[in-house]
Amino acid sequence: MTDDMASAEKLSKLSRLLAEMQSVLVAFSGGADSAFLLKVASDVLGDNVIAATATGEIYPKREQEQAKELAEALGVRHVTFQAEQMKDADFVASTKDRCYFCARLVGGRLLDIAASMGAAVVVNGTNADDENDYRPGMRAARELGIRSPLSEVRLNKCEIIAISKELGLPTWDKPSDSCLATRVPYGVQMTVQRLARIEACEEFLRRLGLGQVRVRDSGDTARIESLMADMPRIVDKAVSSEIARHFKAQGYTYISLDIEGYRTGSMNETFGQRSDVG
Repeated sequence: MTDDMASAEKLSKLSRLLAEMQSVLVAFSGGADSAFLLKVASDVLGDNVIAATATGEIYPKREQEQAKELAEALGVRHVTFQAEQMKDADFVASTKDRCYFCARLVGGRLLDIAASMGAAVVVNGTNADDENDYRPGMRAARELGIRSPLSEVRLNKCEIIAISKELGLPTWDKPSDSCLATRVPYGVQMTVQRLARIEACEEFLRRLGLGQVRVRDSGDTARIESLMADMPRIVDKAVSSEIARHFKAQGYTYISLDIEGYRTGSMNETFGQRSDVG
């Protein structure tokens, strides 16, 4: 079976699986995976689909706005809710299981919303490749009974990108993103102020025209991860001076550029595990 045929078969399986669910609430971040799932669910189930997006201090405002716009473009009912992770002492403590505590909190809210709005099943955009990563949030989802249809039919990231492009989804080539908490080292207490300055600095770098970028926060030091192609521009004297001024205004004393460049889950390197989260 060719790759195209295999992908088509998986897409067919996904459609049948969603049809069996009859009505779903999609945990919708606006990223490529959840957007793809929402599109297919909408095509299969029509008005029996709801998109739900968590809001709060750990989520970039830009991502929340894009999620709203995409749900509207797809003609899907869209609700938002305050996740309030910063009120959860287990999450704020920032242990290596912080994603578990976050997913447990958010998942519980999603189940409540689904019950109140008449959706039979809560689904998320976890794909088959995610199972190879350190993702404690997946454990919380399983415990709560939240389904992962993309993973269940074995759709991987490359297939999702290819099919999304065929479907005309604007997210087909969208860079991966994650919550702002993934920029904070494990064991360092999460604070609203820390998350706000990370977001402000990342948005500043994007306004400079940089592509995929992360600002890893280590107290008085900001470690910038960027695409290799963007590094020459960052170290340009005029640009680096501008970056330094902005970052120091946000409270950082030192600003470093990670010579390994952007990579997913770099915060997990401290305990020998990698993840696409972050």
